[in-house]
Amino acid sequence: MARRRLSTEIVRDVLRKIADDELVPGDQLPAEAGLCAEYEVSRSVVRDALQALNAKGFLVVRQGSVATVAERHRWNVLDPDFLTNTDGSRYFSHLYDARVTLEPSIAAAVAGRADPEICRTLTELNEQLLGETTPERHAELDIAFHDALAQASGNPVLVSWHSQLVGLGKQTRRISSSVDGSIERAVFWHNQIIDAIATGDQAAAAAAMTLHLRQVQADLTLGTRQEESE
Repeated sequence: MARRRLSTEIVRDVLRKIADDELVPGDQLPAEAGLCAEYEVSRSVVRDALQALNAKGFLVVRQGSVATVAERHRWNVLDPDFLTNTDGSRYFSHLYDARVTLEPSIAAAVAGRADPEICRTLTELNEQLLGETTPERHAELDIAFHDALAQASGNPVLVSWHSQLVGLGKQTRRISSSVDGSIERAVFWHNQIIDAIATGDQAAAAAAMTLHLRQVQADLTLGTRQEESE
């Protein structure tokens, strides 16, 4: 357990340096002996950390060579440890593009089933959302709403994909929920999605989801500007 904890601390420190541009693609880390001295740990701990960073896509680790910071396209920017160390705003537009590509299709797939149980679940979450005022709780309930949709699609790949967006999604939702009327607007579009699912109207469900995501993006843009002006 201690070995795992120590390697995790190294992983987080290296990710912080990458997030702060102290380390950039192509940079080489010290050799294992140097890392052992820097972090005051054993070689096994250093190797665990390097392998974890390699698996996350941030380092290229080859036997007999020092580890190198990977090119940006290899990074898992949704990794929770990375997101705690970086300003996620650089990825907000990419998150919107990903969501608008996939979530309308999810809504349409769920509408194709027209399952009353999912409609009840979504309605309950939406009613709770309307009563929330704290950004943290709003983010949790909104994520739960969209996660319930992904699960109702019956596609485990979509469920896994959605779960990977939680960290970045929390950041965007905390910001957007600070805008006056944003929660009410989200609840309105959620209701449109629920109504379309209840009637089995796949086209309407997809359209409502698309318009909802546009509304979210507009509120996020306004919320970001408000934060920058403070």
